[in-house]
Amino acid sequence: MSTPSSMKPAWPYRPGPDISFAAPEGLRAAQRMAKAAALAGVQVARRGISEIEVEQRVHDFLLEQGAQGIWTITNVGLGENTRVCFPTQGPGEQRAGERDVLMVDVHPITADGSWGDCTRCAVIGDYPAAEQALKDLERIHDETLALCRPGMPASELFGLSHQRLTQEGFILLDLLGNIGHSLTAGAAYTHGFIDAGNNSPMWGAWAIEPFAQRGEVAVKVEDLVWFGREGCEIL
Repeated sequence: MSTPSSMKPAWPYRPGPDISFAAPEGLRAAQRMAKAAALAGVQVARRGISEIEVEQRVHDFLLEQGAQGIWTITNVGLGENTRVCFPTQGPGEQRAGERDVLMVDVHPITADGSWGDCTRCAVIGDYPAAEQALKDLERIHDETLALCRPGMPASELFGLSHQRLTQEGFILLDLLGNIGHSLTAGAAYTHGFIDAGNNSPMWGAWAIEPFAQRGEVAVKVEDLVWFGREGCEIL
């Protein structure tokens, strides 16, 4: 897969209360591709598979779907590597154990230059603690998505989500201490992160991605939300 080019998506982006009511079609298509690619990655989860093999499956899928590249690396984590999800740590030779968690975070660029972003996890083997941790994190994630409203401060959404994570015994693992970031037309992080110190109003696309550990289990899930003029939409 190639890295980002200078191509920009067709849809304009103006953060603020005059943002469009609905998400741009290019962004919708990019996120459909991202979700399908993340699913393709976790579907190959099995004992003995390597991170590089999972990455290859994701990239093959993206090429089949007409992706033009990726805007940052595909993160694949197995074993202890599920505890780090950062652009400096690419997939390696780590192989899945008999009981393990596979994490896949994908970032496709579509033909019109739109960007997607999605993370999914799968539990390998008989691993009840991991199954429960993933189930609980997915529930907290869904609760967080339901709390989204147009223009709310990023710090407020962080506080609500972090409170729920802490109540259920999770420790936030993100190296920058956030649960997500902005995603503009062909760029990420322009309006910062969803963390305790960012009071920026949330308009347009934001990636919401709680990444946390409970006990020995690290799990992550991610979806995009469009903060539109009158409502929020999970893409």
